[in-house]
Amino acid sequence: MNSFHVDDYPGCSRHRAVRRSVLLTALLTWVLCGCASSAVVTGGRDATAIGMQSETDATTSFSGGVHRIIVGYNDETGSQATIQYGPSTRLVLRGASLMGWSYSEDHGATWKYGGKLAPPPGWAVLWGDPALTTSRTSYGVVFMSNLAFPDAKFPPNGQAGFVYDAVGGACLFRSVNGGVSFQFFQCLTDTSPVPGKPLASLGHFFDGGSLAAGPAGEIYAAYVDTDTSQIVVYRSPNGVSPFAALPPPFPNLYVGSHPRIRVGPDGVLFAMAVAKARSGQNPQYLLMAARFTNGVWSVPTAITPAEVYPDVDLGSSLLGSKLALRTGPQFSFDIGARSADRDDSIRFLVTQRNSRGWLFVRGGICDYGLSSCGWLNGWAFGADIVSERDVVRLDVFNPSIVAFRGFFGIDPRWQGSFLTRYGNSTTTLNLTRATLGYVNGLPFSIPVDIGRNLPVCSDQRGYWGDYDAHVVAAVNGNSLRFIRFMTDSSLGCPRRWFFLSEHQHVRAFSYDY
Repeated sequence: MNSFHVDDYPGCSRHRAVRRSVLLTALLTWVLCGCASSAVVTGGRDATAIGMQSETDATTSFSGGVHRIIVGYNDETGSQATIQYGPSTRLVLRGASLMGWSYSEDHGATWKYGGKLAPPPGWAVLWGDPALTTSRTSYGVVFMSNLAFPDAKFPPNGQAGFVYDAVGGACLFRSVNGGVSFQFFQCLTDTSPVPGKPLASLGHFFDGGSLAAGPAGEIYAAYVDTDTSQIVVYRSPNGVSPFAALPPPFPNLYVGSHPRIRVGPDGVLFAMAVAKARSGQNPQYLLMAARFTNGVWSVPTAITPAEVYPDVDLGSSLLGSKLALRTGPQFSFDIGARSADRDDSIRFLVTQRNSRGWLFVRGGICDYGLSSCGWLNGWAFGADIVSERDVVRLDVFNPSIVAFRGFFGIDPRWQGSFLTRYGNSTTTLNLTRATLGYVNGLPFSIPVDIGRNLPVCSDQRGYWGDYDAHVVAAVNGNSLRFIRFMTDSSLGCPRRWFFLSEHQHVRAFSYDY
């Protein structure tokens, strides 16, 4: 394991003071107001109005002369017969599916419901955690993944309450028309025995999901195998041949998060996850990275400490229950163009916790070889350092980062986004974006809100969607359209049960940069 390295540029203390002045004074309002617009993805006048949608991944395609943005989400449209709720109960019946999607053909201004996909033969349920990617050799070919319950693990009378014992793999569907429709491609599972896990032989419990595409047509899929606490990665060499398993990227570590994978311009596969050593006294969770070349993963690089699925207590109650959020993977990374004076082609955002217990997001860089990684003081969002004078709480979490590498005279771009909670007691969040850039060679960024006072309506567990997508959606000259998706409860919150809250839909926030 490579040693942890902090890349601390000279003069960062001055920029830290500037950043703290901007962020901590901004508890009442941000210094800048982002020029952004939002659009209803689900919950409008189509079938999605009845049911809940949340938790997104997205991609873009080009097919039949039409550019599309495709977003997948956990979709309960039309699920009244197969997912049944009571105030403290849930029963999932055979045939249930959360695998829904929508697409836009006008750069995110309006959205059309694509529908839902049915479980394939041998599989009882499709259960969300969407992941999407587009082939880099055939831009009309789109893959979408969901977790799945195999017949062998599914109880005859349905799965009651929590579903962990029923999950046994994931299923992939493929579109050849740019995301307008999808067809079943393949389900992935592992049935090897695991000591102490008797159900593993019926299919390992996969969680999360991340897809990526390579420059020669390769498609990769990754999940966390919670039975072995490992990241599992699968590869189709061309998006036509079946997926086959690759070696695990972090074989000697205990993995505690969903994975994220990306492929570089030369076809090198990168994986990140939050993990810790399997032995030793009080091992710490760290953001880890590895790269796959010539059939071998590199020795994992330890980047920085990281939070693992922290709960966010909003300090308030709603409909008689505590209002809190459970979270998903608290890190994101992408691969883009390096700067002229340094190799920072890999940039990341990760959630950490300060001495007061408040969450903040820290950004940093890795070189392409993963030989040097570290966080940068100029890319910290929230209060990384607090004093006794800082009495009003500020939490920043659920980071996402997206890179545009540049193309024929269009400048490279790096954008981050995250959720921001202001105040000691609140029922709303802000959606914030930030450019990860430099000023006079020093890392510097000013956050800009693109969505303000967005109402939260989580269920009593805290579920409101564990993660959301942030993508480059369109190019207009030297200006790019970015879209960040998130759960939308603007229609109100008339009901909060243990496994159910209403309303949860999906909204797209667009901005040009």
